[in-house]
Amino acid sequence: EDSNDPSGLAGRSSQLHSAPFLSKALAYMQRHNVPFEHVDIWVPSFVPAGGEQQAAENTSCRLCFAGSATVDMQVGSADGKCNQAISNEDRFYLEAFGDYSQKFSFDVGCGLPGRVYQSGLPTWEQSVQNAPHTHFERCGGAIQWGIKTVVGIPIASPNVGRIVVTFYSRHDRDKDEDLVGRLSEEFTRLMPSPKWKLVVDIGEPEPTPPVPTTTASSSNASVTNDEEKEKSKDNRIEEVISLLGQYMPSDPTSQLASYLPGFMSLRLMLLRPSRTSEEEEMVRTMLGSFSSYSSGGRSKSDIAIMLARDFMFLNQQQTQQQTQPFLGLGQSMMTLAPTTETSFSHYGLPSSSSQGSFHNSPALAPIPASCSLTDTLSIVSA
Repeated sequence: EDSNDPSGLAGRSSQLHSAPFLSKALAYMQRHNVPFEHVDIWVPSFVPAGGEQQAAENTSCRLCFAGSATVDMQVGSADGKCNQAISNEDRFYLEAFGDYSQKFSFDVGCGLPGRVYQSGLPTWEQSVQNAPHTHFERCGGAIQWGIKTVVGIPIASPNVGRIVVTFYSRHDRDKDEDLVGRLSEEFTRLMPSPKWKLVVDIGEPEPTPPVPTTTASSSNASVTNDEEKEKSKDNRIEEVISLLGQYMPSDPTSQLASYLPGFMSLRLMLLRPSRTSEEEEMVRTMLGSFSSYSSGGRSKSDIAIMLARDFMFLNQQQTQQQTQPFLGLGQSMMTLAPTTETSFSHYGLPSSSSQGSFHNSPALAPIPASCSLTDTLSIVSA
């Protein structure tokens, strides 16, 4: 391996966590022309659901991310046989999807890894970018990074019982049951044995004794109100995330395609565990808009579109306040001019793919009354 090649650094960290099994799996894929460009691994982890006394009784099993890798050569989409070097753009998209997947974990029976782990049966699914959020929870990333075909295969493990190996392609791949059988047999021979990092629990800090005060009752009431507000805020965030995932437009030719950057950017920002102070202020503003629209009796579909529109408008205002152009471009990437054609990217980098271009309409344009949010879904499951 050439240590001077910087293109392999982005996807190397996740691969090291599951070596040597993932390295052997990747070598087999390239040696036998497996028509998939990306692979990741999901392993069961038993997480206590309650305190120490109830840990043994309330332990739940979740499928956790255990590493991913991207091939160097891909099988052509036309004939399914000709090998060609994977482009830098495809490699960037696939490794970005791998970084996106690291933030997920699945209960048994939920998501593609959870369903495969529960049933013990492989699944071959196409057009996952059009799948509803309840069926393929990473559909937002599939739309963003161009993932179209996903195959999940359960593999027996000597120390955890079963793991799930998942293959991804940016092309439409026809179902091949013989290939699934060969992959299952070959990877079972490798006897994957996941190992975990050692985490030291230093215990909880001792509680600080309360300071006597004459306004104890008012302080307790204030703390209670703050906790209730925090819980209400958390509930609203989950509601907005679910709402955006449910009504996100998937047809780039529809009249609502111009709002897709607002849907995806807002949803991904709410999913992040940590945000900057500017992003927190934007989140509070969006939650206020959500409460206002909900109390006004708006339909859920209208609320989702208006939230995406408001978020695009806030981004426009924030961009106009910057004195230096982003990445040296002559105009802001989030400018919402009626005749400007821009390309949306999760990391803020301009995309060279024509599939990612959208004609943005003004941020405060009225929502078309004749558009339908019903998307045509095409999913083929094993």
